[in-house]
Amino acid sequence: MRGILGTPASAALLLCLGLPIVSAVAAPCDGSSDPCTLDLGRATASFAAGAASYFAEATVVQGTDVSVNANPQLLTAMQIAHSIGSDRFIVSPQIYANVGGSGIQGLHEASATLQFTGLSFTANPGYQITGVQAIVKGSFVLIGNAYGGLGMPGAVQWTVPPSYAATWSIDPASADVALGFNIAASYLEGDDGTAASYGAAGASIDSLEFVVSVSSVSEPDAAALLALGGSLLLLLQSRRYRT
Repeated sequence: MRGILGTPASAALLLCLGLPIVSAVAAPCDGSSDPCTLDLGRATASFAAGAASYFAEATVVQGTDVSVNANPQLLTAMQIAHSIGSDRFIVSPQIYANVGGSGIQGLHEASATLQFTGLSFTANPGYQITGVQAIVKGSFVLIGNAYGGLGMPGAVQWTVPPSYAATWSIDPASADVALGFNIAASYLEGDDGTAASYGAAGASIDSLEFVVSVSSVSEPDAAALLALGGSLLLLLQSRRYRT
């Protein structure tokens, strides 16, 4: 089945059906700060500072009842997808944090950050970029005496809680993105040994997708070229007669 789906004919069929073609690719940056590029097919993504163009971190702000995780090598788990009108690349930063829930006294807090700097997109020959969007997906939940927030450039839409998604437009020439979250929860034991205050919270950034909308650049029509050639011939002949 893999061989059949990997053929050009099957790829064309998927595009005709409006289904995206997804493929995993190796990281385009080797960990240095040298600029690097990623060919998306009809567009190219450029990282001005190489691996230093992207950053992912989840940290413990305070407390001990906290678990955090982040994958700083974002592009190692990257995929490229194609549809009829767009090329895109998707990273899975594996950022998540959980606080509270274990009955440990005190206030427990965590935060996370994901950002791209020096990222830009250019159209490959024969195409033009008509727009670029960023789409982030993840989860966010607060229980009991907990609080926190999502820092997203776009409006957050809740799919099936606790899952969320946010979409916003970005400038192809300067596609910088910065987003994150913070969560906190407390546990306070009462005089009778029971919980006077109890809370738990969890959040994640599961994926960040850059969608580059593209269209073909119309080439001169053959008939128009013939007409232009005929006009030039007539002009040259008229000049010859005048001389």
